[in-house]
Amino acid sequence: MDPTAYYYMPLFKPGTFVQWNHQRETVSHVVVRRHALMVYLVGHESPVYPEALHLAPTAFRLTRMPDTDGL
Repeated sequence: MDPTAYYYMPLFKPGTFVQWNHQRETVSHVVVRRHALMVYLVGHESPVYPEALHLAPTAFRLTRMPDTDGL
């Protein structure tokens, strides 16, 4: 595996804006149940499958980055 490789995937976390049914919604919380990810939206009682949501992917790097706090 290339140590500088980046992986792209949506990052669902509270407060994130997503597109659902052509409307802008806000993520309330995320739950993993029975090996399935479910996203709850603010103002909606039922969870939504992440495949139904549109969100720009976030880049992840799987190698540790040096701490830049100046130790």
